[in-house]
Amino acid sequence: MAYLSIDIGSSSVKVGVIGESGELLGLARRASPLLHGSGGAHESDATLWVDAAASACREVSSRLGGAEVRAISVSGNGPTLVPVDAEGAPLGLALSWMDRRAVAEAAEVSALAGVPVDPSFYLPKALKLWRSSEELRGRLRWFFSCPEYLVFALSGSAVTYLPHEGYGPYIWSAELIAGLGLPVERFPPFVAPGTAVGRLGAGMAGRCGLGAGIPVVAGYPDFLASIVGSAAVRPGIACDRGGTSEALNLCATRPFPGRELLSLPHAIDGLWNVSGGLSTSGKALEWFSLVAGYGEQSGELDERHELFAEAARSPAGAKNLIFLPYLAGERAPLWDADRRGAFLGLSLAHNRSDLARAVCESLGYGLRLPIEIARRGGFPLELVRSSGASARNRFLDSLKADIFGIPVETTAVPDCELVGDACASALALGDAASIAEAAQALVRVAARYEPDPARMRRHEEVFAEYRAAVTALAPLDAGLARLRGRSEGR
Repeated sequence: MAYLSIDIGSSSVKVGVIGESGELLGLARRASPLLHGSGGAHESDATLWVDAAASACREVSSRLGGAEVRAISVSGNGPTLVPVDAEGAPLGLALSWMDRRAVAEAAEVSALAGVPVDPSFYLPKALKLWRSSEELRGRLRWFFSCPEYLVFALSGSAVTYLPHEGYGPYIWSAELIAGLGLPVERFPPFVAPGTAVGRLGAGMAGRCGLGAGIPVVAGYPDFLASIVGSAAVRPGIACDRGGTSEALNLCATRPFPGRELLSLPHAIDGLWNVSGGLSTSGKALEWFSLVAGYGEQSGELDERHELFAEAARSPAGAKNLIFLPYLAGERAPLWDADRRGAFLGLSLAHNRSDLARAVCESLGYGLRLPIEIARRGGFPLELVRSSGASARNRFLDSLKADIFGIPVETTAVPDCELVGDACASALALGDAASIAEAAQALVRVAARYEPDPARMRRHEEVFAEYRAAVTALAPLDAGLARLRGRSEGR
């Protein structure tokens, strides 16, 4: 008996089969890259998600050795928006979570919602698309977010995941849709994660190498899937989701009182997810690997990649070299689309190893910013569980433990989204009475990294300068943004 989980990431689609005791029975991934265009366009070809998922499902199903797949659940990156016609064919490229071009629309949505709504969120994008083309308005049947589009392809069921009513302003609500003059019937109805929404259709079953009729279950947005799949379901535990982007998601008993950190209801009723992170973490590593001459590689870098071996040859603090990893603006805690990256303190004494070390350390320092903000607000943090690309990288896990000053743990299935989806399936099938119970049953800790006192003290010194640089360079980034606007005719 097993659960099949599908997660749509920014650079790949992952399919995993999770046994009922939490063991990974099979794993396959297929590339599905982001497309970066002019004017801040960051888009995806949603049809590739379906092709990639079918191909990866076929690979893992061929290796199950008779294990029965009892349910399929899907998670995916967000906020990514896909407009489709009545047949489910995308009407152009999907607007990815990195796409922040809907600035004017976000201001309009924010004023109506009464809360700040970022240009990357769903409704600003939907409003921009709706107003962009009469042809699109005539052909549009559904606005889907990322995982729900694949659920529709698998089962024919049109739904929108709503983990909690508190997510309404950040996804969409009937009141906001009507207030913006958008057609409510173009937005699929809400369902809660852990709900069976349909069954695998015969056509997709053949493509996936599975039997038709398997229940298809509403999963989570990817960040909540990781939280559940890392068992960060107790206050004081945070999930560090590493991939193209990265976010630290702290389980808390109350929302954060300011705007610096994003506060959303947790997957566990009554708890909160307080988060902040980096829009370009793995993307910064990928970028540096290319420009530094390590060779072109799209997607996540394996821990055996030369970049990490070379970074390890530089001392903690990278000889007082600092890198700011803001290569495409930043969301929480900076909330500034104009932020850009920089090397600071660069001298003739530095070599490529030091640059590589500084880029790696920047991921830890960038996540330390929301940690410090949370601590100042009275939110305890005692343990970080690593998920995704960083969970498969012992160098980065150890480095982060030293920078955070607290232990970092990894789980037996590093792609925690897949386990979170399995938890949703367990709830839908009645195998667990709650998501917390499912997480405790399916999540296994594999390794623990304790901070080294000497390296921790060194990183405290460098982080103080990193934090000062983030503040000092904000006016320069704003000035450079004005230059970019003039050069692009804006």
